[in-house]
Amino acid sequence: MSEEREERREGELNGDAGDVVAGRVTIKQGGARSVRAREVSIRQGGAVRLEADSVEVTQGGIVLARAERVSLTGGGAAAIVAGKAELKASAATAVLARDEAELEQAAAGVLVARSAKVTDSAVGILIARRVEGTNIRVLFGWREALAFGAATGVALWLLSGFGRGRR
Repeated sequence: MSEEREERREGELNGDAGDVVAGRVTIKQGGARSVRAREVSIRQGGAVRLEADSVEVTQGGIVLARAERVSLTGGGAAAIVAGKAELKASAATAVLARDEAELEQAAAGVLVARSAKVTDSAVGILIARRVEGTNIRVLFGWREALAFGAATGVALWLLSGFGRGRR
């Protein structure tokens, strides 16, 4: 298994690449294992791990994105860690935004942000200082998540205590 490593100021990838380090990277209908750049643009492709100042993904997928700004349109991500995250018609398992997260017709399993603007979207667990939005479906807010965690902890403690008493 050969490992590709490309280092350039600007790069455009068609097809698959291993590890890519460049100033600006554009991936079209391809993928990369690891990308480190100032700007990353992905169209109908994907990446396992991204580290950049700015990430823009259209109809693509990311496993882990760490950037100052992430924009995901018509795609999916496992985890996004960003200063500002914007999801449009997309889905993500976890979105952690230092400043603002904006979801429009999107879904997120966990959304943690200082400020969240959510429109026509669904969120499993939402933790934010300020929430603004319309037509939001939230499974757990911070109060519900805290109560669920405490109840689960007590239940597991009771089950482990009863299991030891029978031996």
